[in-house]
Amino acid sequence: MTTPALDRQTSLSIFERMLLIRHFEETVIRLYSEGRFASHYHIYIGQEATGSAVLEVLGDKDLICTTHRNHGHIIGRGCDPNRAMAEILGRATGFNGGRSGTLHLCDASRGFLSTSAIVGGCPGLATGAAYGIKVKREPHVSVGFFGDGALEEGLVIESFNIAALWKLPVVYVCENNSSGAIGPQQGGYPTATTATDSFTRQF
Repeated sequence: MTTPALDRQTSLSIFERMLLIRHFEETVIRLYSEGRFASHYHIYIGQEATGSAVLEVLGDKDLICTTHRNHGHIIGRGCDPNRAMAEILGRATGFNGGRSGTLHLCDASRGFLSTSAIVGGCPGLATGAAYGIKVKREPHVSVGFFGDGALEEGLVIESFNIAALWKLPVVYVCENNSSGAIGPQQGGYPTATTATDSFTRQF
């Protein structure tokens, strides 16, 4: 099956999102290096194309559950970058009054139900949101972003199972973090170590 080429307008829209996300994240890195904030943070650099393409096709009423690597999704969805940065810097003008910081940055007005820093938390939340959409018979979908390391969490696999069993309007988006992850030799944690080569399935 061949994938049709994107038209110029759609391609440019995705590319603009990618650039905005990259510049935002570079600013986050710079501000952290200048000591403007002290909290731990995760950047979205290297994953811009994935999030930008998914966000391009979503409708205004679709719901999103994002992870601790949330900056790209927030900015790519059209949320105010200034308010997002204010939140990261702990200012009252941020989306959440400066209380959520970077790991729980969220904007409900753009369809974000939650930003979960729990590995594997988003697929479960997105499944619940999809169930609500189905019960209400709304013409929308929910989206759950997660990193490949989350595939080792039982909740994620059970979410897939429930969604398939109940035919829920949910899209699960796995973003492979392994290539840029810090391995255990450098004091970090391994990402997915599952035995299977591919979780991809076409319905």
